[in-house]
Amino acid sequence: MRRWGLAALLAAAMLAALPLAGCGGRETAEPTLSVTASQEDGALVVRVKTENWQPGKDGHVHIYLNDGPEAMVYGYTYRVPDIEPGLYKIHVELADHRHEPIGVSQTIYFEVQP
Repeated sequence: MRRWGLAALLAAAMLAALPLAGCGGRETAEPTLSVTASQEDGALVVRVKTENWQPGKDGHVHIYLNDGPEAMVYGYTYRVPDIEPGLYKIHVELADHRHEPIGVSQTIYFEVQP
């Protein structure tokens, strides 16, 4: 009698879990990134827009100017004051909390005027 009671309990638990197996099966949307730059009051201003990803909560933003490291940012805007005129390559990538890129990046070019 006990064996049947335990078997029935296990079967009931398995059946109860079946509807839950379908829950959470939604695919999460992949993060996206859009980068723009402008010149404001002698500074280069880089703006980052993301979807399905938030700086601070999900990681941070790495910004590179002309292939050199520039900044690690926990927001959507980065300002480079007193920048020299010229053409700049701006590479932005999303990174996790361990500083590992998550595979979402964008490179733009912007010319700072005198």
